[in-house]
Order: sequence, then structure tokens, then C-alpha cells
Amino acid sequence: MKAVLSIAVTLALASLALPVFAQDGPPSDLEDEGVHAGVAQRVIAEFLQLTDDQVAEWDVLIADRNAAAEPLRDQIAAVDADIQALLSGDDPDPYEVGDLVILRRDLAEQLAEVHRTYVEGFDALLTEEQQGQYHFIRRAERAQPLFPAFRTLGLLPPHWR
Repeated sequence: MKAVLSIAVTLALASLALPVFAQDGPPSDLEDEGVHAGVAQRVIAEFLQLTDDQVAEWDVLIADRNAAAEPLRDQIAAVDADIQALLSGDDPDPYEVGDLVILRRDLAEQLAEVHRTYVEGFDALLTEEQQGQYHFIRRAERAQPLFPAFRTLGLLPPHWR
């Protein structure tokens, strides 16, 4: 019973987390890529040719996002720990586990909303030309997984490193 419940909860958590991260990616993506946020911000600001005022507005958006996201991440970590503690017990209460899984889903949705608000705010501070460049990057990112197939069939030049 415990093993089945553990597998069910793991699958439920995975199914809840994937849509959240598939939307725009968590704010920690930069850290995963080994890129320092300050360096990344300068690269983006230069690419989009942001004004000093736009960078200042962006800084406020980042601070607001971080202030809203941090407590949610802490709550998610606490709920995850509670779930793991219950599942490591001899006979976890499925209702209690289910309540925690639902709470975790709700917190993840709130975190995703914080991220969507940040992205929408960033988009709103851009000029029409800057938005075009930004939207191009977002489209290119979605197409990136296709590049190897096109390269394999000679439809893109070889990728030399």
C-alpha cells in the first residue's frame, strides 16, 4: 500500500510541476545554465537596447518577483518535506497526503502567476521594436529543439564549437 501511494504521489507531483515550468520556466533557469543574473541582465539590456529608465523599471519588476516568489518557494519546500515525512511513515494517511498534494499544486500555480506577472510587466516596458526582438527570442527558444534534426539533414549549417 505504501509503495503504491508513494508512486501515486510522485506521479501526481510531477504532473503538477511540469505545466508550471512548461509555461515560461522558473526564474531560476539562469542559475541552472550557469549564467549570473547580473551578467544576463546586461546582455539582454544591450541586445534590446534598453534605456536606463527601462532597466530601472525592470529592476523593480525583478525585486517584486523575488519578494513574491521567495515565500512561495519556501512554502513549497515545506509542503514537499511534509509529504516526504508522511510517505516515509509506516501507514501514511492518504487523505492527508492528498490535501498536501493539492496545497502544493495551489502554491505552484501561485508561483507560476508571479512569474507570468513578471514576464508581462517586462514585455509592457518595452517599445514595439524591442517587443519584436524579445518575441523573436521567445519563438526561437521554442524552435531550438528542432535545430539538430534540420542540421542532420543539411537544412542548417553545421554547428561548430
